[in-house]
Amino acid sequence: MIGIVLIGHARIASEMKLAVEHVLGEQPLMAAMDVLESSEPGVLQEKIARLVKQCDAGYGTLIFADMFGGTPCNIALTCLKAGECEVISGFNLPALIKATSDRMKCQKEHVSLSMLAHNVVASGQQYMCLASNFMSANPDHCSPAAGDQVHG
Repeated sequence: MIGIVLIGHARIASEMKLAVEHVLGEQPLMAAMDVLESSEPGVLQEKIARLVKQCDAGYGTLIFADMFGGTPCNIALTCLKAGECEVISGFNLPALIKATSDRMKCQKEHVSLSMLAHNVVASGQQYMCLASNFMSANPDHCSPAAGDQVHG
């Protein structure tokens, strides 16, 4: 199973973990790291490296950072390593649910960490919706992700 580490400003990481577990139940190999104002970069780098290692069962780890260019994402990028650790920034609940739901299938279907990461990003983008478009006469602008499955 692919591991998942969430990192974000304030309590967004721990709260998103709670939201995923509310929908899908308790999740093994998933950790959350909140970045507070008092956090020092060196300490954060050590902590995220430790969490990535704890969540990696040999299939790699996805790190979800709340916003590209922010401190949490910059800390996450220190762990980026092809085939072992991918970083996804700007995450949302649909993207996390996609990753959490599909990470077990990856080892069975021989889907790489990179492919899962690409599928998760696509799913997160497809579930973004401007409600006024959805409620209008032309709902094609906003619909659940078509073909929302991991492909190898």
